[in-house]
Amino acid sequence: MSKAKINDPDFGERLQWILKEKFNGNTSEFARTVGIAITSLNRWLIGEADPSRSNLIKTANAAGVSLEWLATGKESQPQTSHNVVERAFEQARKMLEDGISMIASYSSINVSAGFGSFNEGVTKPDGEEPYSDALLASLGAKAEHCGVFWANGTSMDPTISDGDQMLVDFSKKEARGDDKIYLVQNGESVWVKRVRKEWDYVELISDNESYRPIRITADEAQNLQIIGQVIHNGHKFI
Repeated sequence: MSKAKINDPDFGERLQWILKEKFNGNTSEFARTVGIAITSLNRWLIGEADPSRSNLIKTANAAGVSLEWLATGKESQPQTSHNVVERAFEQARKMLEDGISMIASYSSINVSAGFGSFNEGVTKPDGEEPYSDALLASLGAKAEHCGVFWANGTSMDPTISDGDQMLVDFSKKEARGDDKIYLVQNGESVWVKRVRKEWDYVELISDNESYRPIRITADEAQNLQIIGQVIHNGHKFI
């Protein structure tokens, strides 16, 4: 993919300004909104890489800034009046117009490299998170069948980053050998992994290549519980 010809040592400073003024310093929200990996954003910030033209346009649109200013710095700096608070109100207004559902959340369950215990109907949710009904419909999901979890660790980078919010569909518990992403529990460990079934073993696969697949024998897999499929993490997985 062709790169935007920025060649501007101050580009990282403009990104830092956007990150602070538009996203309150939240790199995960910035990356989710634009639709990129946090690792890519970090490389842009330190000048190791430039965004593609399409990502440059998406960044300008997500931040509400001029494309020319973002790419060249030639226009005056955007005003701070369109700050993160106004942006949050606008997002809330749009959600109310579209209709929202409150999804049960489980912030106490550590998912990925962490440890925890989850049993649907036994483990109680400790909060709720709003999701657009239009988004749920596009995912083919029902609010009452879903739960919200947060990733802990880097084993699924760059697809899912540490601290990312994940929407899990509890009705999808059958891994069909398609390497989709699931929340799985084995004993006291709860992971977010791709699940690959073979005739005599199951592999739990990380997207971060520094993590080796976890191989579970067919006998051991009898204790493996698929909690549900991860269907949303800032962008569609299905």
